[in-house]
Amino acid sequence: MVTVISRFRVRNGVEAEVRSAFLNRPRLVEKTVGFCGLDVMTDAADPSVFLLLTRWTNEEIFRTWHRSEGHHQSHGLMPKGLKLDASFTSLTVGNRIEDPSGVRNLSDAIEGQTVALSQWLMESDAVFALLLASDGTILMRNRASERVFSLDPAKNTGSSIWDYLVCSDAQNLRQRLSAPDGLNDGYLLVNLSAGRQNPITLEVGLVRCNGVVLLLATQERLRDAQLQSENFRLTNDLSILARDSARKNRELSAANETIERLARTDALTGLANRRMLNESFPREIALAERLNGRFSVVLADFDDFKSINDHFGHIAGDQVLTRVAAVFASQLRAYDLAARYGGDEFILLLPGSSEEEAMGIADRIRKEVADLKVSDCPRQITVSLGVASWVAGETPGDLVARADAALHHAKNTGNNKVEAASEIIV
Repeated sequence: MVTVISRFRVRNGVEAEVRSAFLNRPRLVEKTVGFCGLDVMTDAADPSVFLLLTRWTNEEIFRTWHRSEGHHQSHGLMPKGLKLDASFTSLTVGNRIEDPSGVRNLSDAIEGQTVALSQWLMESDAVFALLLASDGTILMRNRASERVFSLDPAKNTGSSIWDYLVCSDAQNLRQRLSAPDGLNDGYLLVNLSAGRQNPITLEVGLVRCNGVVLLLATQERLRDAQLQSENFRLTNDLSILARDSARKNRELSAANETIERLARTDALTGLANRRMLNESFPREIALAERLNGRFSVVLADFDDFKSINDHFGHIAGDQVLTRVAAVFASQLRAYDLAARYGGDEFILLLPGSSEEEAMGIADRIRKEVADLKVSDCPRQITVSLGVASWVAGETPGDLVARADAALHHAKNTGNNKVEAASEIIV
């Protein structure tokens, strides 16, 4: 896991719009393989400063996204006329330390091309930065943390964050510190106090750094202490509910997609099944009729498939079916459909293809199948194929019947052949 930390300053008073734009970015990146989450932190004392934390499986995945069209599209979410202070922007890719003993301070925790950023964090009065062990022991802290933690240099380290925590959700923070997988749940709010002042509310993000955790936080300033406490509690509750709801919605969506895919897919070959074929066939004919376009089908059947099962067993037969199905799938364009039509029969729907073009596809399939080598079936495998091109007014049944007639003619005249329905004399 790597965490990319980007620092921005907005120069023209559109802080609220920029925060909203940053939070909307996951809509463009959330389906990117390797993206694990995004947090946005600002401080009420200086709302023009933004700290953006994005988490990725590894650095190369982030670099690929940063060069992609999707990253450029995300810029379109920003307010018109936005001006960023370029001299204030720095970038770090952390979590690459190979030696576990190397994490000694903030500079190590966010190592890389980060001298400016680590120095800024150490001296920052707006962003809290703590380096924590998994048990909550404070290993290092920055200047902003002096508002809560000891000013005595001798007591800068060795104390525990639990000595200062006064929030009701301590268990949540404890679980995130001790469980690496828990670090990707976005920011949370915590209340801290050293007993000398009213508790302050911090918006906290966590970054895992090879055995330790970098805690980054910004202060929420509210006018009323009671309102602050209630807002903290409600925000935490809503955050938990929102995460649970989002997770369940993602799980439900993924399950529905899987069910839908399985309902339309042949379990053995991975091709479309009869249900998918029956849904697609009328649509393709209607489209060809509406656009006066070309549309062809290829119907294929194994030559003496029964003998394969009889001599080599059904496991070998299934292996043959799977390998031949892969040959059919390899010939598909984006808008074609290959389906398992019956036990050892396959069908191709080829929108926009003439009979001659479909014959070419069918012959390529025939040759590739004849060249297949299947370990459990030492004999040659061949298929015969019939091709028919749609004629205005034909139903799906009529078109398949003509392709089937061409297929039987191919089998009756020697097998391992391709025949066109237009060439069959009835």
